[in-house]
Amino acid sequence: MPPLRPLTLTVALASVFASNGWATDAPPVLQMSEALTPVARGYNEIRAERVDGTTGDFLQAEGAVSIRDDQGGQIKTPWLRYSEKDDLATCRGPVQITRPGERISGVDLTLRLTPRLGDLHSVHYWIAGHNKPPLPVQGVAKKLYLEGPEKYRMEEVTYSTCAAGQQDWVLKADEIHIDYTTSLGKARQARVEYMGMPILYSPWLRFSLDNARKSGFLAPTYGASDSNGLEFTLPWYWNIAPNRDATLVPRYLGRRGLQLGGEFRYLEQDYSGKTWADYLPSDSVAKRDRYQFDIQHQQRFSSQLSGSLRYHKVSDNAYFTDLSGLVNQTSQVNLPREASLAYQGNGWNAGLRVQTYQTLADVASAPYEQLPQITASTSQADLYGSRARLDVSGEIVHFDHPASSKITGTRAYAYPSVSLPLQTTYGYLTPKLGLHVSRYQIDNPTPSDGYTDTTRSLPIFSLDSGVYLERDWQLGGRNFLHTLEPRAYYVRIPHTTQTQIPVFDSALQDISLPQLFSENQFSGIDRINDANQLTIGVTNRFINADKGIERLQLTLAQRFYFRDQTVTLPGGSTRATDASDVLATASAPINARLRLSGGLRYSSADHVLAQGNLGGVYDGGPGKRINADYRYTDPRYGALKSLDISFQWPIKPQWYAVGRANYAFVEKRLAEGLIGFEYNPGCWSLRGVIQQLATTTTTANTAFFLQLELRGLTQLGPNPLDVLKRNISGYTKSDDITP
Repeated sequence: MPPLRPLTLTVALASVFASNGWATDAPPVLQMSEALTPVARGYNEIRAERVDGTTGDFLQAEGAVSIRDDQGGQIKTPWLRYSEKDDLATCRGPVQITRPGERISGVDLTLRLTPRLGDLHSVHYWIAGHNKPPLPVQGVAKKLYLEGPEKYRMEEVTYSTCAAGQQDWVLKADEIHIDYTTSLGKARQARVEYMGMPILYSPWLRFSLDNARKSGFLAPTYGASDSNGLEFTLPWYWNIAPNRDATLVPRYLGRRGLQLGGEFRYLEQDYSGKTWADYLPSDSVAKRDRYQFDIQHQQRFSSQLSGSLRYHKVSDNAYFTDLSGLVNQTSQVNLPREASLAYQGNGWNAGLRVQTYQTLADVASAPYEQLPQITASTSQADLYGSRARLDVSGEIVHFDHPASSKITGTRAYAYPSVSLPLQTTYGYLTPKLGLHVSRYQIDNPTPSDGYTDTTRSLPIFSLDSGVYLERDWQLGGRNFLHTLEPRAYYVRIPHTTQTQIPVFDSALQDISLPQLFSENQFSGIDRINDANQLTIGVTNRFINADKGIERLQLTLAQRFYFRDQTVTLPGGSTRATDASDVLATASAPINARLRLSGGLRYSSADHVLAQGNLGGVYDGGPGKRINADYRYTDPRYGALKSLDISFQWPIKPQWYAVGRANYAFVEKRLAEGLIGFEYNPGCWSLRGVIQQLATTTTTANTAFFLQLELRGLTQLGPNPLDVLKRNISGYTKSDDITP
């Protein structure tokens, strides 16, 4: 290729076009020559009133200079000189740089175009980056350095995600680095001002540009309480790897001393887990060392074999009530310690578990320990080419207890059953026959208790049936599909004496629709009820035929007994009626936003309303939620009257009220309460929440949360979001609410 000859351009383009009668609304265009293309790679167009240049040497432009690149970027300036040898563009006077997600203005730009390296003075900037969703930042700087694509360094700079002229918070620093390739920001000699008041200073600060995990100090939390005095926590986060991290949590308690805590988390393809530990040496109030550690691990050894480990321990029974700032932790009584293996494959499920507890109360109230428990089950459909189904379950477990007064022993059982599901489009019929065999071996039998080694064999027969009926129905000029779904469930189990069997893990189940349609009214297998009973139920549905939306559902069910009850729990009473209580449930969407539901339990023995509840949900969209539930229990069945209301609601633009009140009328006290607010003008939010939880009949715990979130920078104060999500069904964070 022959060398390019020098070319000098000295034409006043605007004047030439005007003298020939051409319109000059926009400056004429000079396409870059081939000699300049490699030098300013990516820049394919220049506009100016005057362009001078020598091919292979330099280009100089004056008057409304504009350079465009092939990605929609543009540089505007009144004067530009480009040196091909140095790949250097020099701009005098005001400069505007615009690219997708970037607007920068200043004076006197020096820029190497290809690597995008340069500097600019007296800068105003707006940068959105390429994070999803975008979070624009803006401010001013004495000097800005462009250090490559998506990399910026600024001196004597302000930084905020608030709009210009409405910067409620601003970070001021001697120097800030912004790197969107790593989504990380760094600041030196940083001061944060909120509403014009300084609230935070750090000689060195790191912050995430996309809320991703980054190593560095997290926002401090603070508070005060009567038992601990002034509290201050400054966590440090270590992003070890994409699948591993750690958090160190030093916590100062004014009345007790310095507590050191930390958490380590890991996530691998075949295993995961986390470990938490904290230590408070020489508690000044309790006069002893206090500690806690909690280990959790899950592992998959193969496609069929997995396991888990959990070990939780605290130094003393009062650890959580003294040191925890979380209301849900102070109510913990039994801390689990267990290891398990689970096998699934080839039609079999099997498990091995060892389980104990640390009980933070009277040891006699602790659950039984399982040392160990071995379970197995299998199912086989289409048995021998028929519709029959075979189900087998079994268990061997040794029960131990830390209290010497408790009965201990080993239990083994097997329960094979065969069922024949017969199904059509209009109904079903499923007979089932099984044999429950169990063996109890007592470690420390005493004649006074009457517990002895026992073998129990019980045949169990059940017959489940149902029909689907439907018809077209009109109401108020609307077409509905009315369905009627009657169901009958019969169970036959012969009586056998079970008073010689101890109760390790059984309890009487609360009456409910699932319990009415089950074989055993007791949980666990230490007691299996004798049964000659039939449960009758019916469900009505009213469905909008045009839209397919269920408008009303009504269910009614009752169990009928054909013989007297003989099997009870120790100290329990036998049934005195030949029918269970009547259960009724209903649910109905009143409209697209409001749904009501309720239930009744009518006592057939006392002829009174034993229990009832009525609830409703109003869902007006994100941020507009009201939940209400009233529950009643007759004094003969527990004496409960409670009203539970929770809500999130906008009270004015950018303001949201949140709250929950669960009031117990019998005790005349608030069982659980929460009230708070959220204010979110866009670039920051403030959340304040007070929560109270009754822990005993006379005491309650109160927690206070006040958090200031500077969007795109940090959060200051304890986080109440988990508390709000747990207490208010349907809660939505204000940042996620679209106006």
